[in-house]
Amino acid sequence: MKLDLIGKYNLDLIFPVGLLLLAEYLIFLGNMKAAMTLHALNILLLIFSSIYLESRIYSVLMLLPLFRLLNVAMPVFFNLTIYSYSLVYAPMFIPIYYIMREKVISTSEAGITPKGFLFYLPLAIGVGFALGWGESNVLHAGALIPDVDLKGILILALTMTLFVGVVEEFMFRSALQTVLEQRLGSLGGLLVCSIIFGIMHSGYRLPSEVFYVSFAGVVFGLLFWLTKSLPIIALAHGITNISLFLVAPIYPEALIYLIGVPGFLFILHASVIWISSKEAPAGDKRPPKKIEPQ
Repeated sequence: MKLDLIGKYNLDLIFPVGLLLLAEYLIFLGNMKAAMTLHALNILLLIFSSIYLESRIYSVLMLLPLFRLLNVAMPVFFNLTIYSYSLVYAPMFIPIYYIMREKVISTSEAGITPKGFLFYLPLAIGVGFALGWGESNVLHAGALIPDVDLKGILILALTMTLFVGVVEEFMFRSALQTVLEQRLGSLGGLLVCSIIFGIMHSGYRLPSEVFYVSFAGVVFGLLFWLTKSLPIIALAHGITNISLFLVAPIYPEALIYLIGVPGFLFILHASVIWISSKEAPAGDKRPPKKIEPQ
């Protein structure tokens, strides 16, 4: 088979993604040993494929089975789940660093920029709390920290944003969605990435959780389309988990304000900017200059 036909029919994409989804389905069924074997084989397949076929999609796809293997193999040193998150996610900064250093994903593609952060901050907060509230109705999760004090809240917030948010959003939105959109088109890339994102939550063994997280993946993907900002989507992801594991189980009555107030502020701010951009000085016949968030 000619190499150009492999790319034309996405065969180089179908097989590793198929192995990934099959392994996650085995996790859903509780067959961890077979699942980890498939993930390990998938990494080897992607390594050998990258030798013979020059495509950045292999480096990006390799992040997913690698993350799952780390997730399962990492020894537990703490009784509290919150501390184990940093142990699982911190090692992923190493392959992320190499992907950025080798320019597999450019800085602009990854959305590593402060541009627009303050403008989109209220939107990220509102979307995050809303998605967390929705997921709480699926998982019915309890609080992840035993003592709701300032120290516990700070640890949860920093862990969910700087570790979980940054790592997962780089893997799925900055990297995977970017390369899938290049191959499958904007809509196809968004949907396939979101489905993979949902299926990689198979460890809960709840079909409703897989569907909901796939929906959340679409929302995060659209937010990335809008902002092209990794800090914004990492923050939104982190706040989603804060909402799920802290606010929803302990302070559910506060969610209406945590969702509504930031949403209102974003709409108000965006409206002011839009109106200002439409207003031209009296006597000035030139078209109004576009005003973008800084």
